[in-house]
Amino acid sequence: MKKAKKIDLDGLADKISKAQSILIATHENPDGDGLGSILALGKGLKKLGKKVTIYSKDHVPKMYQFLPGQNAIVSQLKKSARYDLSFIVDLGEIERVGEEFLNFPHRGVTISLDHHARGVHNADFNYCLPKCASSGEVIFKVIKRLNISLDKAMATAIYTAIVTDTGSFKYSNTTEETFAVASELVSHKVDVWQVALHCFETSSQARMELLKRVIGKMQIHSSKKIAWIVLKQSDYKATGALPEEAEGFINYPRSIEGVEVAIAFKEKERGVYRISLRSKTYVDVATVAQGFDGGGHIRAAGCTIEGKFEDVQKKLIAAIQKQI
Repeated sequence: MKKAKKIDLDGLADKISKAQSILIATHENPDGDGLGSILALGKGLKKLGKKVTIYSKDHVPKMYQFLPGQNAIVSQLKKSARYDLSFIVDLGEIERVGEEFLNFPHRGVTISLDHHARGVHNADFNYCLPKCASSGEVIFKVIKRLNISLDKAMATAIYTAIVTDTGSFKYSNTTEETFAVASELVSHKVDVWQVALHCFETSSQARMELLKRVIGKMQIHSSKKIAWIVLKQSDYKATGALPEEAEGFINYPRSIEGVEVAIAFKEKERGVYRISLRSKTYVDVATVAQGFDGGGHIRAAGCTIEGKFEDVQKKLIAAIQKQI
């Protein structure tokens, strides 16, 4: 697998200046950081007169449908389209954008804009800032370098990216710079309550039924340092909830006193589990995820594991215990 070449802001600006048609994409199952980042970047590049397509394999979750311009995101690429430049945002691995993007032959030069230090970066070029709390901060820097004026819509999108990836500025990835960027964004009339209302303060009845069902089966390891929840397809079917409505559920096992690592086992299909990992103070869950071809941050990471649930659970917990 090829390794992306590093590129700096000046190099990015040069490639953007030469491109006329640009494709912007984020990862499967898009979150607030990915969506906010691609929307802000897309509008910014349109201000430069570029022809821009914003792509997401999966639909925009209901909680993020308040974002200005989200209805312009497409979920299919036109076979006749030709792009000079493609950005993959909030990830470094082309595969995680989805099969359609991976096999699309007319992407042009592909550049990843990311803040995840761990994991494989296999685009043509990579601009990654691991010290940034979110990809939203990365996009903010790119927009500043391009001398694009921020407006309310762009500021709202970047603010949403930051606030969701920092857990309302309470996660350990939050820095002094994060607050400084957020402050500038808010100066563009971002309605912080509306963002919070949609992202954190609104739940469907189906989500609450799913939470009740999942929390009732939450388990704690005998060491008392690991706790986990399991979300199976049968749980979604029984409650009518969508997988996206389980956003944030992993925070419940992590909040248990004495627990260092929380796990969410999410059944994608029979025998395939998407794993979310969160640690509280000292375990590097990105290292754990890398052992299963995943990646992420020191305190928040993920991977996908195939097999019988009992075997998946056993292998993952054994890997975590080595870090505790």
